[in-house]
Amino acid sequence: MSLFQQYNLKLHQKSAIIIFCIFICFVAGQFINVVISQNFAPGIFERTGTLTKNDIAEINVLKILQFVSSLFSFIIPSLIIGFVFNQSGKSFLNLKKSPPLWYYVLIPLFLFSLMPLMNIIIQWNESLSLPESMTGIEQKMKSMEESSKNLIELMISGTTGFDLFINVLLVGMLPAVGEELLFRGVLQKHFGEWFKNPHISVFLAAFVFSAIHFQFYGFVPRLILGMIFGYLVYFSGSIWPAVFAHFFNNSMAVVAMYFTNTGKLGSDANTFGTQSSDIYFVITGLLFAVLTGFFLFRKKIQTN
Repeated sequence: MSLFQQYNLKLHQKSAIIIFCIFICFVAGQFINVVISQNFAPGIFERTGTLTKNDIAEINVLKILQFVSSLFSFIIPSLIIGFVFNQSGKSFLNLKKSPPLWYYVLIPLFLFSLMPLMNIIIQWNESLSLPESMTGIEQKMKSMEESSKNLIELMISGTTGFDLFINVLLVGMLPAVGEELLFRGVLQKHFGEWFKNPHISVFLAAFVFSAIHFQFYGFVPRLILGMIFGYLVYFSGSIWPAVFAHFFNNSMAVVAMYFTNTGKLGSDANTFGTQSSDIYFVITGLLFAVLTGFFLFRKKIQTN
């Protein structure tokens, strides 16, 4: 039952409620972050470009700010929207059902098999350039993305087991839960109401998911990942496979960075598949991804 069931809301009214909830929660989160930063690390936003791995106190503040931002930008508005449109919340967000265990076994195999091909796509996207008339915009975007990349690397730069645990929770688990609740649990469902076509709703939710990161040179691979997460929800009837896939994808990057920081893994691990000598790994991985994807995306499955 919906809190607004008696009002028989039209789609544009539902859209307005969704946008309002997201906006209010985002503003609240930003306000809290400003208060935290002013009390514990004044001027930290102006100094992020000069911070180093030795600035532990500032890095810890950045992690707190990231936690608050994720909580108020994604998780809280999604739960509010779920409650508004369905008082249990769980049904609206597809939280009640879960596919069988074999589904969660295939997801890591599928994503890992796609990694060489995804690295090629990442490299291609990063090599794109805008027309000469947009050189200034291009330089600004590259500068912003480089700053964002450096900030993330700074936040997951720890070398202890505790650092790894915190980073997996902060960069792996929290965005996986929050972003999937909002983009697949709320937006994909709402786009489905508008367009009555699951493929359009999957694509639009993935497009917004990628665009909201404001990283043009990572837009295409993130769009592809968003569509993978969206189809996992569509075929499983549950949001949990998408959360698990998102968590696994993010955590692979965190763990890889951890082993790179500790000297147990080369810094060129993220280029695997991009060399001409890696073509056999790309083809083998793609074939295995097709095989596992056949079972993941073949038809809707019975959920528990």
